[in-house]
Amino acid sequence: LNPIIPGFAPDPSIVRIQDTFYVVTSSFHLFPGLPIYSSTDLIEWHHIGNAINRETQLSLALSRTYLSSNPDFDELIPATGGLYAPTIRHHKGRTYILCTNVIHSPYLSSSSVSFENFIISTTDIEAGHWTDPIYFDFHGIDPDLFFDASGNAHVQGSKWGESTTINSFEINLKTGEKLSPEKVIWTGFTKVIPEGPHLYAYNGWIYLLVAEGGTHEGHQITIARSRSIDGPFESCPSNPILGPANADAAVQWTGHGDIFEDVCGDWWLVCLGARKRGNACVMGRETFLSRVHWTADGWPTLDTVELNLVINEKQAGSLVVMGHSKAEPLNGHISFVCIRDPLASLSDMLRDERGTQLALRPSIADLDSIGSVSFIGKRQRRLHGMATLAFDTCQISGLATYKAGLALYKDEHRFGRIGWNSATSEIFFELVNNALCIKQFSAVKIAPASQVVFSLTYTSELIEFAFEDSDTRIKTCLALVDARDMTGRDFVGPVIGAF
Repeated sequence: LNPIIPGFAPDPSIVRIQDTFYVVTSSFHLFPGLPIYSSTDLIEWHHIGNAINRETQLSLALSRTYLSSNPDFDELIPATGGLYAPTIRHHKGRTYILCTNVIHSPYLSSSSVSFENFIISTTDIEAGHWTDPIYFDFHGIDPDLFFDASGNAHVQGSKWGESTTINSFEINLKTGEKLSPEKVIWTGFTKVIPEGPHLYAYNGWIYLLVAEGGTHEGHQITIARSRSIDGPFESCPSNPILGPANADAAVQWTGHGDIFEDVCGDWWLVCLGARKRGNACVMGRETFLSRVHWTADGWPTLDTVELNLVINEKQAGSLVVMGHSKAEPLNGHISFVCIRDPLASLSDMLRDERGTQLALRPSIADLDSIGSVSFIGKRQRRLHGMATLAFDTCQISGLATYKAGLALYKDEHRFGRIGWNSATSEIFFELVNNALCIKQFSAVKIAPASQVVFSLTYTSELIEFAFEDSDTRIKTCLALVDARDMTGRDFVGPVIGAF
Protein backbone atom coordinates (compact mmCIF):
# COMPACT_ATOMS: atom_id res chain seq x y z
CA LEU A 1 0.00 0.00 0.00
CA ASN A 2 1.44 3.34 -1.12
CA PRO A 3 2.75 5.75 0.08
CA ILE A 4 5.88 3.98 1.28
CA ILE A 5 6.78 7.00 3.42
CA PRO A 6 3.57 8.70 4.54
CA GLY A 7 3.19 12.23 5.76
CA PHE A 8 5.54 15.14 5.22
CA ALA A 9 8.03 13.40 2.84
CA PRO A 10 8.37 15.16 -0.53
CA ASP A 11 11.11 15.15 -3.20
CA PRO A 12 12.57 11.70 -2.45
CA SER A 13 16.01 10.64 -3.62
CA ILE A 14 17.25 7.08 -3.22
CA VAL A 15 20.48 5.11 -3.25
CA ARG A 16 21.19 1.39 -2.84
CA ILE A 17 24.24 0.50 -0.76
CA GLN A 18 24.80 -3.25 -1.07
CA ASP A 19 21.37 -4.72 -0.23
CA THR A 20 19.91 -1.73 1.64
CA PHE A 21 17.97 1.17 0.15
CA TYR A 22 18.21 4.66 1.63
CA VAL A 23 15.78 7.51 0.93
CA VAL A 24 16.21 11.17 1.85
CA THR A 25 13.47 13.79 1.48
CA SER A 26 13.01 17.54 1.71
CA SER A 27 12.39 18.98 5.17
CA PHE A 28 12.13 22.75 4.49
CA HIS A 29 11.84 24.61 7.84
CA LEU A 30 12.08 21.60 10.19
CA PHE A 31 15.05 20.78 12.40
CA PRO A 32 16.53 18.18 12.46
CA GLY A 33 16.46 18.23 8.66
CA LEU A 34 16.83 15.84 5.73
CA PRO A 35 15.31 12.68 7.26
CA ILE A 36 16.80 9.39 6.10
CA TYR A 37 14.80 6.17 5.77
CA SER A 38 16.14 2.67 5.12
CA SER A 39 14.66 -0.58 3.84
CA THR A 40 15.93 -3.95 2.66
CA ASP A 41 12.72 -4.98 0.89
CA LEU A 42 11.06 -1.71 -0.26
CA ILE A 43 8.13 -2.67 1.98
CA GLU A 44 9.03 -1.78 5.56
CA TRP A 45 10.88 1.49 6.03
CA HIS A 46 12.83 2.67 9.08
CA HIS A 47 13.53 6.29 9.93
CA ILE A 48 17.20 5.93 10.90
CA GLY A 49 18.27 9.53 11.32
CA ASN A 50 18.55 13.03 9.93
CA ALA A 51 21.48 14.33 7.91
CA ILE A 52 21.16 17.85 9.36
CA ASN A 53 21.23 17.02 13.06
CA ARG A 54 23.40 19.75 14.58
CA GLU A 55 22.44 23.40 14.81
CA THR A 56 26.05 24.24 13.96
CA GLN A 57 25.73 22.66 10.51
CA LEU A 58 23.55 25.44 9.08
CA SER A 59 20.83 27.95 9.94
CA LEU A 60 17.15 27.68 9.06
CA ALA A 61 16.37 31.12 10.49
CA LEU A 62 15.34 32.45 7.06
CA SER A 63 13.21 29.47 6.03
CA ARG A 64 10.09 31.59 6.40
CA THR A 65 7.00 31.05 4.23
CA TYR A 66 5.71 33.65 1.83
CA LEU A 67 2.28 33.68 0.22
CA SER A 68 2.00 34.41 -3.49
CA SER A 69 -1.02 34.93 -5.71
CA ASN A 70 -1.72 32.89 -8.83
CA PRO A 71 -4.41 33.90 -11.34
CA ASP A 72 -5.33 30.23 -11.85
CA PHE A 73 -6.32 29.70 -8.20
CA ASP A 74 -8.63 31.40 -5.71
CA GLU A 75 -6.16 30.95 -2.88
CA LEU A 76 -2.71 32.18 -2.02
CA ILE A 77 0.09 29.67 -2.62
CA PRO A 78 2.47 29.16 0.33
CA ALA A 79 6.16 28.74 -0.51
CA THR A 80 8.38 27.73 2.39
CA GLY A 81 12.13 28.20 2.48
CA GLY A 82 14.71 25.87 3.96
CA LEU A 83 16.00 22.52 2.75
CA TYR A 84 14.83 21.65 -0.78
CA ALA A 85 15.10 18.47 -2.82
CA PRO A 86 18.23 16.63 -1.67
CA THR A 87 20.08 14.06 -3.76
CA ILE A 88 21.76 11.06 -2.11
CA ARG A 89 24.55 9.10 -3.82
CA HIS A 90 27.29 6.65 -2.76
CA HIS A 91 30.80 6.44 -4.20
CA LYS A 92 33.89 4.55 -3.02
CA GLY A 93 32.72 4.04 0.55
CA ARG A 94 31.33 7.53 1.13
CA THR A 95 27.70 8.64 1.01
CA TYR A 96 26.98 12.16 -0.22
CA ILE A 97 23.94 14.41 0.04
CA LEU A 98 23.64 17.56 -2.04
CA CYS A 99 20.91 20.02 -1.15
CA THR A 100 19.78 23.65 -1.32
CA ASN A 101 18.99 25.84 1.67
CA VAL A 102 16.53 28.33 0.16
CA ILE A 103 16.84 31.67 1.93
CA HIS A 104 13.79 33.95 2.14
CA SER A 105 14.90 37.41 3.20
CA PRO A 106 12.59 39.59 5.34
CA TYR A 107 11.58 41.61 2.28
CA LEU A 108 9.71 38.67 0.70
CA SER A 109 10.01 39.62 -2.95
CA SER A 110 11.07 37.32 -5.77
CA SER A 111 14.45 39.06 -5.86
CA SER A 112 14.97 38.37 -2.16
CA VAL A 113 15.25 34.59 -2.63
CA SER A 114 18.80 33.27 -2.49
CA PHE A 115 20.30 29.80 -2.57
CA GLU A 116 22.91 28.13 -0.39
CA ASN A 117 23.86 24.89 -2.16
CA PHE A 118 25.97 22.47 -0.18
CA ILE A 119 27.49 18.99 0.12
CA ILE A 120 27.53 16.85 3.24
CA SER A 121 28.87 13.32 3.53
CA THR A 122 29.47 10.35 5.81
CA THR A 123 31.32 7.04 5.74
CA ASP A 124 28.68 5.39 7.93
CA ILE A 125 25.11 6.30 7.05
CA GLU A 126 23.70 4.16 9.85
CA ALA A 127 25.73 5.97 12.54
CA GLY A 128 24.47 9.34 11.37
CA HIS A 129 27.67 11.37 11.74
CA TRP A 130 27.43 13.79 8.81
CA THR A 131 30.02 16.43 7.99
CA ASP A 132 29.47 20.16 8.12
CA PRO A 133 28.31 21.57 4.78
CA ILE A 134 30.74 22.38 1.99
CA TYR A 135 29.14 25.16 -0.04
CA PHE A 136 29.37 25.63 -3.80
CA ASP A 137 28.28 28.39 -6.14
CA PHE A 138 25.05 27.69 -8.02
CA HIS A 139 22.10 30.03 -8.52
CA GLY A 140 19.32 27.48 -8.37
CA ILE A 141 17.90 24.46 -6.60
CA ASP A 142 17.77 20.65 -6.67
CA PRO A 143 21.47 19.74 -7.12
CA ASP A 144 22.19 16.24 -8.39
CA LEU A 145 25.48 14.32 -8.19
CA PHE A 146 26.83 12.09 -10.97
CA PHE A 147 30.14 10.24 -11.16
CA ASP A 148 31.46 9.64 -14.69
CA ALA A 149 33.42 6.58 -15.81
CA SER A 150 36.65 8.21 -14.62
CA GLY A 151 35.23 8.93 -11.18
CA ASN A 152 34.92 12.67 -11.73
CA ALA A 153 32.01 14.31 -9.91
CA HIS A 154 29.46 16.43 -11.78
CA VAL A 155 26.61 18.54 -10.40
CA GLN A 156 23.36 19.07 -12.29
CA GLY A 157 20.78 21.52 -11.04
CA SER A 158 17.76 23.64 -11.87
CA LYS A 159 19.20 27.06 -12.72
CA TRP A 160 16.95 30.03 -11.95
CA GLY A 161 16.88 33.05 -14.22
CA GLU A 162 14.70 34.53 -16.96
CA SER A 163 13.98 30.91 -17.85
CA THR A 164 14.70 27.76 -15.86
CA THR A 165 17.27 25.39 -17.33
CA ILE A 166 19.14 22.25 -16.30
CA ASN A 167 22.81 23.14 -15.93
CA SER A 168 25.85 20.98 -15.25
CA PHE A 169 29.45 21.43 -14.13
CA GLU A 170 32.30 19.37 -12.70
CA ILE A 171 33.01 19.88 -8.99
CA ASN A 172 35.62 19.16 -6.35
CA LEU A 173 33.60 17.47 -3.61
CA LYS A 174 36.22 18.25 -0.96
CA THR A 175 36.25 22.01 -1.53
CA GLY A 176 33.10 22.85 -3.52
CA GLU A 177 35.25 24.41 -6.26
CA LYS A 178 33.84 24.36 -9.79
CA LEU A 179 36.24 22.52 -12.10
CA SER A 180 34.48 23.35 -15.35
CA PRO A 181 32.29 26.14 -16.70
CA GLU A 182 28.57 25.81 -15.99
CA LYS A 183 26.70 24.59 -19.08
CA VAL A 184 23.03 24.28 -20.05
CA ILE A 185 22.45 20.62 -20.90
CA TRP A 186 18.65 20.62 -21.33
CA THR A 187 15.73 23.02 -21.23
CA GLY A 188 13.17 20.29 -20.62
CA PHE A 189 10.35 18.81 -22.66
CA THR A 190 7.59 21.29 -21.74
CA LYS A 191 10.12 23.98 -20.79
CA VAL A 192 7.92 24.77 -17.77
CA ILE A 193 10.11 24.85 -14.65
CA PRO A 194 12.42 21.87 -15.33
CA GLU A 195 13.79 20.82 -11.95
CA GLY A 196 14.81 17.83 -9.83
CA PRO A 197 17.37 16.52 -12.37
CA HIS A 198 19.07 13.14 -11.95
CA LEU A 199 21.67 11.56 -14.24
CA TYR A 200 22.13 7.80 -14.71
CA ALA A 201 24.59 5.77 -16.78
CA TYR A 202 22.92 2.74 -18.39
CA ASN A 203 23.79 0.62 -21.44
CA GLY A 204 26.15 3.16 -22.95
CA TRP A 205 23.79 6.09 -22.50
CA ILE A 206 23.56 8.88 -19.95
CA TYR A 207 19.93 9.49 -19.02
CA LEU A 208 18.63 12.76 -17.60
CA LEU A 209 15.43 12.47 -15.55
CA VAL A 210 13.62 15.75 -14.87
CA ALA A 211 10.44 16.99 -13.15
CA GLU A 212 8.46 19.67 -14.97
CA GLY A 213 5.23 21.64 -14.83
CA GLY A 214 5.38 22.81 -11.21
CA THR A 215 4.87 20.64 -8.15
CA HIS A 216 1.06 20.47 -8.14
CA GLU A 217 -1.55 19.89 -10.88
CA GLY A 218 0.86 20.05 -13.83
CA HIS A 219 3.58 17.95 -12.21
CA GLN A 220 5.15 15.34 -14.52
CA ILE A 221 8.36 13.44 -15.23
CA THR A 222 10.30 13.63 -18.48
CA ILE A 223 13.57 12.12 -19.67
CA ALA A 224 16.31 12.66 -22.24
CA ARG A 225 19.55 10.87 -23.09
CA SER A 226 22.98 11.48 -24.54
CA ARG A 227 26.22 9.64 -25.18
CA SER A 228 28.05 12.39 -23.29
CA ILE A 229 27.42 14.24 -20.05
CA ASP A 230 27.87 17.46 -22.02
CA GLY A 231 25.04 16.55 -24.40
CA PRO A 232 23.32 17.10 -26.66
CA PHE A 233 20.42 15.39 -24.89
CA GLU A 234 17.73 13.77 -27.00
CA SER A 235 14.18 14.02 -25.63
CA CYS A 236 12.31 10.72 -25.23
CA PRO A 237 9.68 10.37 -27.99
CA SER A 238 7.18 9.20 -25.36
CA ASN A 239 7.59 12.20 -23.04
CA PRO A 240 6.23 12.78 -20.50
CA ILE A 241 6.99 9.29 -19.22
CA LEU A 242 4.81 10.10 -16.20
CA GLY A 243 2.16 12.62 -17.16
CA PRO A 244 0.14 14.89 -14.87
CA ALA A 245 -2.19 12.86 -12.66
CA ASN A 246 -5.78 12.55 -13.80
CA ALA A 247 -8.03 14.87 -11.79
CA ASP A 248 -9.98 11.85 -10.50
CA ALA A 249 -6.90 9.81 -9.54
CA ALA A 250 -6.42 8.79 -5.92
CA VAL A 251 -2.82 10.04 -6.05
CA GLN A 252 -2.27 13.62 -7.20
CA TRP A 253 0.73 15.85 -8.02
CA THR A 254 2.98 12.90 -8.95
CA GLY A 255 6.48 13.85 -10.06
CA HIS A 256 9.98 14.71 -8.86
CA GLY A 257 11.34 11.18 -8.89
CA ASP A 258 14.52 9.12 -8.76
CA ILE A 259 14.90 5.75 -10.49
CA PHE A 260 17.04 2.89 -9.24
CA GLU A 261 17.88 -0.79 -9.74
CA ASP A 262 17.42 -3.44 -7.06
CA VAL A 263 19.66 -6.45 -6.42
CA CYS A 264 17.53 -8.59 -8.76
CA GLY A 265 17.93 -6.24 -11.71
CA ASP A 266 14.42 -4.78 -11.47
CA TRP A 267 13.99 -1.03 -11.79
CA TRP A 268 11.84 1.23 -9.65
CA LEU A 269 10.81 4.84 -9.18
CA VAL A 270 10.40 6.81 -5.97
CA CYS A 271 8.51 10.05 -6.44
CA LEU A 272 6.36 12.51 -4.57
CA GLY A 273 2.58 12.43 -4.67
CA ALA A 274 -0.39 13.41 -2.54
CA ARG A 275 -3.34 11.27 -1.53
CA LYS A 276 -6.62 12.85 -2.56
CA ARG A 277 -9.49 12.82 -0.07
CA GLY A 278 -12.48 14.62 -1.55
CA ASN A 279 -11.13 17.88 -2.90
CA ALA A 280 -8.14 18.01 -0.60
CA CYS A 281 -4.74 16.42 0.00
CA VAL A 282 -4.67 16.62 3.78
CA MET A 283 -1.29 14.91 4.26
CA GLY A 284 0.59 17.08 1.79
CA ARG A 285 3.28 15.56 -0.43
CA GLU A 286 4.45 12.04 0.43
CA THR A 287 6.83 9.42 -1.02
CA PHE A 288 5.46 6.79 -3.40
CA LEU A 289 6.92 3.79 -5.22
CA SER A 290 6.22 2.60 -8.76
CA ARG A 291 7.74 0.25 -11.33
CA VAL A 292 10.09 1.12 -14.18
CA HIS A 293 10.28 -0.86 -17.43
CA TRP A 294 12.79 -0.56 -20.27
CA THR A 295 11.72 -0.64 -23.91
CA ALA A 296 13.58 -2.46 -26.67
CA ASP A 297 14.98 0.84 -27.94
CA GLY A 298 16.37 1.75 -24.54
CA TRP A 299 13.86 4.14 -23.00
CA PRO A 300 12.34 3.75 -19.52
CA THR A 301 8.58 3.72 -19.03
CA LEU A 302 6.92 4.38 -15.68
CA ASP A 303 3.81 2.76 -14.27
CA THR A 304 1.09 5.11 -13.06
CA VAL A 305 1.48 5.72 -9.34
CA GLU A 306 -1.22 3.75 -7.51
CA LEU A 307 -2.18 3.29 -3.87
CA ASN A 308 -2.10 -0.49 -4.18
CA LEU A 309 1.30 -1.86 -5.13
CA VAL A 310 2.35 -5.50 -4.73
CA ILE A 311 6.00 -6.50 -4.35
CA ASN A 312 6.89 -10.20 -4.20
CA GLU A 313 3.27 -10.98 -3.28
CA LYS A 314 3.45 -8.47 -0.44
CA GLN A 315 1.96 -5.02 -0.31
CA ALA A 316 4.35 -2.12 -0.03
CA GLY A 317 3.45 -0.73 3.36
CA SER A 318 2.92 2.79 4.60
CA LEU A 319 4.69 1.87 7.83
CA VAL A 320 7.62 3.90 9.05
CA VAL A 321 9.42 2.41 12.04
CA MET A 322 11.07 5.09 14.16
CA GLY A 323 14.63 4.53 15.25
CA HIS A 324 16.93 5.96 17.90
CA SER A 325 20.39 7.39 17.31
CA LYS A 326 22.97 8.80 19.72
CA ALA A 327 24.13 11.11 16.92
CA GLU A 328 20.80 12.93 16.98
CA PRO A 329 19.68 15.88 19.09
CA LEU A 330 16.68 15.63 21.43
CA ASN A 331 18.31 12.78 23.34
CA GLY A 332 18.38 10.58 20.26
CA HIS A 333 14.67 10.78 19.51
CA ILE A 334 15.06 11.12 15.75
CA SER A 335 11.39 11.62 14.87
CA PHE A 336 10.89 14.79 16.93
CA VAL A 337 11.24 18.08 15.07
CA CYS A 338 11.42 21.77 15.91
CA ILE A 339 10.64 24.82 13.79
CA ARG A 340 13.58 26.58 12.15
CA ASP A 341 16.52 27.13 14.55
CA PRO A 342 15.30 25.84 17.94
CA LEU A 343 17.94 27.75 19.94
CA ALA A 344 17.83 25.22 22.77
CA SER A 345 14.11 25.78 23.30
CA LEU A 346 13.88 22.17 24.37
CA SER A 347 15.35 22.12 27.85
CA ASP A 348 14.94 18.41 28.49
CA MET A 349 13.48 15.20 27.21
CA LEU A 350 13.44 12.09 29.34
CA ARG A 351 11.68 8.78 29.49
CA ASP A 352 10.21 7.25 32.63
CA GLU A 353 7.36 4.92 33.55
CA ARG A 354 4.88 7.55 32.34
CA GLY A 355 6.42 7.71 28.87
CA THR A 356 8.30 10.52 27.16
CA GLN A 357 8.31 13.75 29.17
CA LEU A 358 8.94 17.09 27.48
CA ALA A 359 10.13 20.31 29.05
CA LEU A 360 9.95 23.37 26.79
CA ARG A 361 11.45 26.75 27.53
CA PRO A 362 9.01 29.54 26.66
CA SER A 363 9.79 31.87 23.79
CA ILE A 364 8.49 35.30 22.87
CA ALA A 365 7.99 33.95 19.33
CA ASP A 366 4.46 32.58 18.88
CA LEU A 367 3.39 30.13 16.18
CA ASP A 368 2.66 32.98 13.76
CA SER A 369 6.19 34.29 14.18
CA ILE A 370 9.16 33.86 11.85
CA GLY A 371 11.46 33.55 14.84
CA SER A 372 12.55 30.51 16.83
CA VAL A 373 9.31 29.06 18.14
CA SER A 374 9.10 27.01 21.32
CA PHE A 375 7.60 23.94 19.66
CA ILE A 376 8.40 20.26 19.34
CA GLY A 377 6.36 17.73 17.41
CA LYS A 378 6.23 14.85 14.97
CA ARG A 379 5.14 14.55 11.37
CA GLN A 380 1.56 13.30 11.00
CA ARG A 381 2.01 9.82 9.50
CA ARG A 382 -1.58 8.53 9.32
CA LEU A 383 -4.85 9.86 7.95
CA HIS A 384 -6.64 8.95 11.18
CA GLY A 385 -5.27 9.28 14.68
CA MET A 386 -5.15 11.10 17.97
CA ALA A 387 -2.54 13.12 19.84
CA THR A 388 -2.81 14.04 23.52
CA LEU A 389 -0.86 16.32 25.80
CA ALA A 390 -1.17 16.36 29.59
CA PHE A 391 -0.54 19.83 30.96
CA ASP A 392 -0.34 21.23 34.50
CA THR A 393 -2.09 24.61 34.46
CA CYS A 394 -1.28 25.34 38.10
CA GLN A 395 2.43 25.71 37.36
CA ILE A 396 2.00 28.84 35.27
CA SER A 397 -1.24 30.39 36.54
CA GLY A 398 -0.85 33.96 37.75
CA LEU A 399 2.45 34.47 35.94
CA ALA A 400 3.01 36.73 32.94
CA THR A 401 1.15 35.82 29.77
CA TYR A 402 2.02 32.28 28.81
CA LYS A 403 0.35 30.21 26.16
CA ALA A 404 0.98 26.49 25.95
CA GLY A 405 -0.79 23.49 24.50
CA LEU A 406 -1.15 21.21 21.49
CA ALA A 407 -0.95 22.30 17.85
CA LEU A 408 -1.22 21.07 14.29
CA TYR A 409 1.35 23.18 12.50
CA LYS A 410 2.33 23.72 8.86
CA ASP A 411 3.96 27.14 8.86
CA GLU A 412 3.57 30.59 10.40
CA HIS A 413 0.55 31.26 8.18
CA ARG A 414 -1.28 27.97 8.83
CA PHE A 415 -1.87 26.24 12.15
CA GLY A 416 -4.59 25.08 14.50
CA ARG A 417 -4.16 24.78 18.24
CA ILE A 418 -5.77 24.30 21.63
CA GLY A 419 -4.05 25.59 24.72
CA TRP A 420 -3.97 27.37 28.05
CA ASN A 421 -3.63 31.13 28.43
CA SER A 422 -2.24 31.86 31.87
CA ALA A 423 -3.14 35.56 31.78
CA THR A 424 -6.87 34.93 31.33
CA SER A 425 -7.14 31.44 32.89
CA GLU A 426 -8.80 30.31 29.68
CA ILE A 427 -8.50 27.33 27.45
CA PHE A 428 -8.52 28.65 23.92
CA PHE A 429 -8.82 27.34 20.38
CA GLU A 430 -7.32 29.12 17.38
CA LEU A 431 -7.30 28.28 13.69
CA VAL A 432 -5.28 30.30 11.19
CA ASN A 433 -4.93 29.80 7.45
CA ASN A 434 -3.90 33.06 5.84
CA ALA A 435 -3.71 31.40 2.42
CA LEU A 436 -7.48 30.79 2.59
CA CYS A 437 -8.27 33.90 4.68
CA ILE A 438 -9.48 31.73 7.60
CA LYS A 439 -9.27 32.86 11.22
CA GLN A 440 -11.24 31.30 14.06
CA PHE A 441 -10.98 31.76 17.81
CA SER A 442 -12.91 30.66 20.89
CA ALA A 443 -12.17 30.31 24.59
CA VAL A 444 -13.67 29.00 27.81
CA LYS A 445 -12.73 30.06 31.33
CA ILE A 446 -11.88 27.34 33.83
CA ALA A 447 -10.39 27.20 37.30
CA PRO A 448 -6.79 26.03 37.32
CA ALA A 449 -6.78 22.24 37.50
CA SER A 450 -4.02 19.94 38.61
CA GLN A 451 -3.90 18.65 35.07
CA VAL A 452 -5.62 19.29 31.75
CA VAL A 453 -5.36 16.84 28.87
CA PHE A 454 -5.53 18.44 25.45
CA SER A 455 -6.46 16.19 22.54
CA LEU A 456 -6.32 16.54 18.79
CA THR A 457 -8.29 13.83 16.97
CA TYR A 458 -7.99 13.81 13.21
CA THR A 459 -9.45 12.02 10.20
CA SER A 460 -9.21 12.78 6.50
CA GLU A 461 -12.37 14.90 6.88
CA LEU A 462 -12.37 16.44 10.37
CA ILE A 463 -10.05 17.64 13.14
CA GLU A 464 -11.37 17.81 16.71
CA PHE A 465 -9.73 20.09 19.28
CA ALA A 466 -10.81 19.07 22.80
CA PHE A 467 -9.74 19.04 26.45
CA GLU A 468 -10.48 17.17 29.67
CA ASP A 469 -9.60 18.36 33.17
CA SER A 470 -8.50 16.01 35.91
CA ASP A 471 -11.26 17.06 38.31
CA THR A 472 -14.39 16.49 36.23
CA ARG A 473 -13.03 13.92 33.74
CA ILE A 474 -15.44 15.47 31.27
CA LYS A 475 -14.25 15.88 27.71
CA THR A 476 -15.15 19.19 26.08
CA CYS A 477 -14.91 19.66 22.32
CA LEU A 478 -13.84 23.24 21.75
CA ALA A 479 -13.83 23.07 17.94
CA LEU A 480 -14.53 20.69 15.07
CA VAL A 481 -12.63 21.78 11.98
CA ASP A 482 -13.05 20.78 8.35
CA ALA A 483 -9.69 19.20 7.40
CA ARG A 484 -9.78 21.11 4.12
CA ASP A 485 -9.33 24.31 6.12
CA MET A 486 -5.77 23.18 6.85
CA THR A 487 -4.90 22.11 3.31
CA GLY A 488 -3.64 23.84 0.21
CA ARG A 489 -1.14 23.54 -2.61
CA ASP A 490 1.54 22.76 -0.10
CA PHE A 491 5.27 22.35 -0.07
CA VAL A 492 5.08 21.05 3.50
CA GLY A 493 2.87 18.70 5.52
CA PRO A 494 1.22 18.62 8.95
CA VAL A 495 3.30 18.39 12.12
CA ILE A 496 1.58 17.76 15.48
CA GLY A 497 3.22 18.79 18.72
CA ALA A 498 3.50 20.87 21.87
CA PHE A 499 4.01 24.62 21.94
